[in-house]
Amino acid sequence: MAILCDDCKNFKYTYDPQMSKACFGHCRAIEYPFLLGVFKEARPGAFTAPKDCKLFQEKKKK
Repeated sequence: MAILCDDCKNFKYTYDPQMSKACFGHCRAIEYPFLLGVFKEARPGAFTAPKDCKLFQEKKKK
């Protein structure tokens, strides 16, 4: 499944088999210096790519 985060230099895929069931990977930019999980399904309080991504929204405006 392709996500728009694929092209972001701040996105890193998760290689853990258990985590990959629920999470695409992690973003290093949004809550730097912490990693923010990018979840596959909407969850309360969780980040779902890419419509909630401030970095993506800024790029879209340009």
